[in-house]
Amino acid sequence: MKVLMWMGIVVLVVTVLYILVFAAFAFYVSTPSTHNAKAFNSKASNQYYIQDGKVTFVRNGNFFQLGGTEIEGADLNSFEVIDESYAKDINHIYYDGKPVAGANPNSVELVTSKINTNSVNSGYLISGDNVFCYGDIIEGADPESFSYLLGLYAMDKDYLYYDIDIKISRKAIPTAISNATDGYIRHGEQVLYQGHIISNDVHNFEVINDKYSKDSFHVYYHGTIVESMEPDNFIVISPYYRKDKNQAYYFNNPIPESDPNTFKVLNDAISKDQKHLYYEGNIIQNKKSSEISRSDADELQKMWMWKPLHLDATTVIMVPSDDIVNITNNYYAYNNEVYTRYKKLEGVKPNDVIVIDQDEKVFTRIGDQIFYHDIPIIGADPDSFTVISDRFSKDSNYVYWSEHKVVDASPSTFKYEDNLYADENELGEYRLIISEY
Repeated sequence: MKVLMWMGIVVLVVTVLYILVFAAFAFYVSTPSTHNAKAFNSKASNQYYIQDGKVTFVRNGNFFQLGGTEIEGADLNSFEVIDESYAKDINHIYYDGKPVAGANPNSVELVTSKINTNSVNSGYLISGDNVFCYGDIIEGADPESFSYLLGLYAMDKDYLYYDIDIKISRKAIPTAISNATDGYIRHGEQVLYQGHIISNDVHNFEVINDKYSKDSFHVYYHGTIVESMEPDNFIVISPYYRKDKNQAYYFNNPIPESDPNTFKVLNDAISKDQKHLYYEGNIIQNKKSSEISRSDADELQKMWMWKPLHLDATTVIMVPSDDIVNITNNYYAYNNEVYTRYKKLEGVKPNDVIVIDQDEKVFTRIGDQIFYHDIPIIGADPDSFTVISDRFSKDSNYVYWSEHKVVDASPSTFKYEDNLYADENELGEYRLIISEY
């Protein structure tokens, strides 16, 4: 026992020393002076450097992994940093080391915000008669009335802008929303998320956390309506679970037959109510809710001890992992019955599942049906079916890519190449493609 303890201590010490040495090495090779480089203005930007008498751009100052790129044609004597990403010389304005088309270095105005105190590096810049966002011109923006708001939102006298592609006719002065990320903004009676109108119920709109929000009519996930969720009594219970007045949810998926009034989360995988015990939102058929304590739930969560086997889309049984035989990664044998990832195969016995390719184990035959993983290859002839590669197969009639027929390949002449695959066209057909990589 003492020998094992000392071996563990030695391994731990060696691991810590390795991490420290690697960190020290990474810090050393990332230091600008190690590369004969000096920042133009380290307080404003860590991306622009003088290196060997040239102007160099180093993304985020990462000399270690990325190194620097010379800004060709940049004038060293007149070069000046504007903010983290913008810079200029006598000839050009630059964004992330690249010249900004249409910008005039003699006319530079950074755009900051009155409602976002941390807006020095907003990405918005006015030069001459043009407004730029992250180095790209915002077509039609009025520089005289243009102002930055927050996130990627800005406005002029006529429009509300989000980035360079989205603009909305302005009806009011946009304002920030309490407790919201900068993807949200209020525009009159509207709420926008990432430039898109999601709600016209601004007075009842509430941001719950960085993922969820709601109004009187809907619950939103990253600005998209979750159709099954009701805003009444909606709460986020944990990173994995939510509930409303009607039911509980595992992520955004309704938990079948769940009772929100008695629903309890036991751990990330196991939950229960007065009727059922659940595994990741599926009803556990062979365990009673009343019999499972929190410590019992923690045991069921141990994947090396227990595994859920699906009876159907919403119901599982929890069985000891040691009692399960993996036929393939998609078929499991337990108690002389066969299960896929999503259902029990009624009437199928383990010996009925024939693995066609013993190396990859992705093609199988059950009766007269051929499967790719657990997806049937419709129309495949089991008697002439052969595997060509891990994705290609054929029978006497067709060549297949995964579970799809390839319409422009003949089984009698088809030859497999390493860079060959198939892809779906606008008609839903799969045709051969040679990869360029």
